[in-house]
Amino acid sequence: MRKIYFLRHSIRDQSVHDEKAPLTTRGKQLANDLVPYFGDKKIQFLFSSPFQRTMETIKPVGRHFNLPLVEHDGLRERKNGEWLTQDFDRYTEKQWGDFDFKLKNGDSLNEVKERIVPTFYEILTQTTGNGVVCGHGTAFSVLFNTLTNQSFGYQEFLTMKMPDVFLGTFDNQQQFISFENIKLDF
Repeated sequence: MRKIYFLRHSIRDQSVHDEKAPLTTRGKQLANDLVPYFGDKKIQFLFSSPFQRTMETIKPVGRHFNLPLVEHDGLRERKNGEWLTQDFDRYTEKQWGDFDFKLKNGDSLNEVKERIVPTFYEILTQTTGNGVVCGHGTAFSVLFNTLTNQSFGYQEFLTMKMPDVFLGTFDNQQQFISFENIKLDF
């Protein structure tokens, strides 16, 4: 059996409206605070979205295990098409109600699914042992929705924190066994 830890990035700087958004000072501290949790998990690989906030979140764990961080574009977050500040919750709810809904130049949740699911299975089949995959709330939620046969949905998406850890357990044939949200003590 192998364990894949899905790590949602820590607290991002909301004033930067693109993939270059760094973590806040508190976000960086929380990223460092993740190291004790992962310390005894026998982590053998690390993958991350290429966005700055995800790489900053996973780097302390990588330093602890002396592991390289592999960036994978397929783990990136959905494109909104425009920066939404006031109607973000309504937009997100509408997307979860219609996986084909999107704004101009944005991604639908089905488009995210077409990218994130094959990316995850590529990572799973090309690695061995336990690992950490660092990514984003929406992209992970769509993946979790698929892995759990839709039991992870919009309401579960709303409860995700920054950072947040989810554990997926898989058998030796890469078949999904179980899924849980890990409660962190910070």
